[in-house]
Amino acid sequence: MISSSYARPLRYLGRYYSTKIWSDFSKRSETLKLIDPKYEKDLLQGINPDQGPNSLVQPDRRLAYHSPVAIDETFKLAYEYLEGESAKIYAKIDDKKSVEETDRLLVKAEQYNPEVLFNIENSPTQIDREQPVYRKYLQEKWESHDRMLSMQRLEQLHVIPDTMPTLDPKVEVKVKFPHNTVLEFSEWIEPGTILPAFAVDKPPTIQIQEFDRVAENSLYTVLLVNPDTPDLETNTFKTTLQYALTNVPLSNSNNVVGTAKLLDDDFAKQHVAREYEPLVPEKNAQLQRACLWVFRQSSGEIKASIGEEDNFDIREFAQSNSLEAIGAHVWRQQFDRSVNQVRQEYGLPNGRVFHRVRKAHPVIPAGTSNVV
Repeated sequence: MISSSYARPLRYLGRYYSTKIWSDFSKRSETLKLIDPKYEKDLLQGINPDQGPNSLVQPDRRLAYHSPVAIDETFKLAYEYLEGESAKIYAKIDDKKSVEETDRLLVKAEQYNPEVLFNIENSPTQIDREQPVYRKYLQEKWESHDRMLSMQRLEQLHVIPDTMPTLDPKVEVKVKFPHNTVLEFSEWIEPGTILPAFAVDKPPTIQIQEFDRVAENSLYTVLLVNPDTPDLETNTFKTTLQYALTNVPLSNSNNVVGTAKLLDDDFAKQHVAREYEPLVPEKNAQLQRACLWVFRQSSGEIKASIGEEDNFDIREFAQSNSLEAIGAHVWRQQFDRSVNQVRQEYGLPNGRVFHRVRKAHPVIPAGTSNVV
């Protein structure tokens, strides 16, 4: 039987015998219709040759457009056939089906719907991510490019295995810093991008997109670590915990941890286990990696003790709290002119100046430092 927690996306189920299934929203979600209605006539009734398609903005291009010969008749025949097949699939759905089987049938019933296809191509940020068919197409897009790009950067920059041993990504993780006024820094960040200190001086907005259906308020942990903190006593590097969120409730559609949530005192008290502190690389130190990991809390709510933040063992933390790594992101930083300002903003001590060449012995004796 289907759990009541899944009632919303399944409210349109039933047995259908009408072939006009794609125009009937009495039991199907209205989010499956065109998001922008100005395209409805062009898409479903044909394009007026005297006006051209609304999807073309420039008037000269619209007037120069010519539809392929017999496209309207061909489209109508194809539409009626596919709509009829969709109605047959909907007729197989009932409340005795499992959630997984129901989602599979819902995808199959809507995957050729022209309105759904138009929405996913032209309005991907506005679609209803509770609908299985939209998540299916989002997953295909992610797997065709962004998933491979993320894994390439995580392996190329040795985030794997320097922080966690491996990763089989299950979710898309996107990061941006919307407090910036420059688009270069305020839009979604490509993994591996080198960012200045001022661009990351506020907590990031994080989007975690699940493609399988998850229950409302499923819990997640987000950890941001820097595995490139210089450790002068051992002449090597240690891992610093820069940010930690635990027991964060998310769902397929409510999948963003952003400024609005972080400014809410109640949210912060419940979920911010370690306040955000940006990376502030020191002069002549190597590029530092800001490694953001997303975990599913497989055993429900956790009461985690962070432990030593300046020498953080992310693997032990994940294992002891039964956390499943499902996605990751990375950006990089180096010393720049804005580092000292960010240090002052966070009340951090002055940075140090390192020798440009790493030697076999500690570059600075323990307990001493040079001010930048």
